[in-house]
Formats: sequence, C-alpha cells, structure tokens
Amino acid sequence: MLLKAITWPDGLINVVGLSGWNGFGGLFLIILVGAVTAQEYTWRTLHLWLSRGVSRPVLTLAKLTAFLLAAILIVLSALVTGSAVTAIISAKINGSLYLGQLDFPHLLFSVLRTTLTLLPYGSLTFLLAVASRSTVVAISGGLAYTLLIETLIIQVSGLLGERVIQVMQYLPGSLAFSLSSLNNATLGTVGSTQVSLVSPMHAAIGIGVWTLLFLGLSLWIFQRQDLAE
Repeated sequence: MLLKAITWPDGLINVVGLSGWNGFGGLFLIILVGAVTAQEYTWRTLHLWLSRGVSRPVLTLAKLTAFLLAAILIVLSALVTGSAVTAIISAKINGSLYLGQLDFPHLLFSVLRTTLTLLPYGSLTFLLAVASRSTVVAISGGLAYTLLIETLIIQVSGLLGERVIQVMQYLPGSLAFSLSSLNNATLGTVGSTQVSLVSPMHAAIGIGVWTLLFLGLSLWIFQRQDLAE
C-alpha cells in the first residue's frame, strides 16, 4: 500500500493532494496572502495605486487574480517536484515508470480541484488582512481557522445531533474534503469522518459561494476604509 502511494501513477495524485487546503499548499497560501495584503498598508502601496487613478474594485480584482495564480503555481510546483521524486522512486522499485498507466485528464482535473479547495482559505485570509491591516492577525487567524477552529467545530457537531452534522457538511473544509474525494488518492485526505460527503458538484458550488462571500466582504470593507489613518 505504501509503495503504491509513493510510486507512479498514484504517487502523482497523492503529491497533488498534499498541496491542497489541508496540506502545505493551504498553509503557504495563507501566509503569502496575509503577508502581502497586510504589508501593503504599511508600505503604502495601496495609496500609490489609488493616487494614480486605479479604482478600489479594480485594484482588489488585480490582487485576487494574482493570488489565484499563486494558488495554481503552488499546486503545479508540488506536482513538478513530486513528479521528479516519485519518478526516481518508481524507477528504482519498478524498473519503469509505466507511462501508459497515467491518466493525464484525471491528473489535470485533480490539479484544478485541489486549487479550488485553496480558494476559501486564501479569501478568508484576505478578508482578515483587509479588515485588520495586520499581518499577524491575518496569518494567525487564517492558520487558526484552518488547523484548529474548523476541526473543533466539526468534532463538536458530532455531539449535537444529525441536523447539525448535516449543516457542517457545508463548511469550507467539509466541501473541500468532498471535492477532493474525486482525486482517489491512495493516502486519502485528512479530514473529519464525522461529516458525510456532499456531491462534488454541490461541493464546488459551495466552495465558490464561500470564496465570493469572503471576497465580497473584503471589497465592502476596503471601499469604506480611510487609508489616511
């Protein structure tokens, strides 16, 4: 089982999964978004762009596009690095890479799904950074929710009855867990087994809703901020 998890083709999917919301990819994106967004208030970069006539919605959209590209690059970087490592292991163990066994469309969709799972956490961190203008608050808040708060909420929900558990299906982590289940990684996905899965389509829609909600609140706050303070 372990050998299958670290050799081609399953090893590639597992590497992609490690860059998802509950792996190093999610943590790295939270740190990146929190640091860059909050420090722009200190560096007065926002003041510079606004003084040149760039509107706040356009500036926000540009920043979000950059963060989306960063999320994609995080997953692709993990795939490239992991491909090299697992290729070496596969060649050593199996004597061949068995390229014919690779399902490239499935691998591509796994990358897209994994990237999608990162978005709610990146947008939540962006919201915290805009609202607090603090790198510490943004990063610590994003990490605390991802690593601790959401897990505690799901664990406690198991004590509150079936209806509460059903509601917990629509937390970002539960939705990401449901969507990532399509990747069929050998190593599985870290998450609570107390919350049942929703359909992948509903999971993708839910992730989109959470992302837009956090981004909408961020823009609403940013539009009303006095940057002279």
